[in-house]
Amino acid sequence: MLVQRHDPVAGADDQEIYQNERFGNFSYMIPVALGGRYDATLKFCENWIGPDRPRPGGEGTRVFDVLFNGRLLLANFDVFKQVGSLHALDKTFKGLEPNAQGKLIFTFTPTRDYAMVNAIEVVDQAWK
Repeated sequence: MLVQRHDPVAGADDQEIYQNERFGNFSYMIPVALGGRYDATLKFCENWIGPDRPRPGGEGTRVFDVLFNGRLLLANFDVFKQVGSLHALDKTFKGLEPNAQGKLIFTFTPTRDYAMVNAIEVVDQAWK
């Protein structure tokens, strides 16, 4: 599911990126050129959980895994634990290679509550 929030986000150059959130149990399949290497930045902001937020809670309320092409990238990931509510958090992974079908597949799997992400940025290393 996709939702939009309107609260200001600390540490964000582009507020709107962190004010839109996809949550649930979901995957993104991003087509890219075979043989390339890519850097991917996953962008997060805990807009829903925390003090004075729509859902009370804190550390441990939302925990999830992120996999890339079936390999674990982030285990028991908890955005609130790292930065609290309404604060941008970027996680960059370098040198990612597509699967045999030319796709970068990111899978977000809930452990506690729903998984979430605000945006995914993919950059071809050849363009750097």
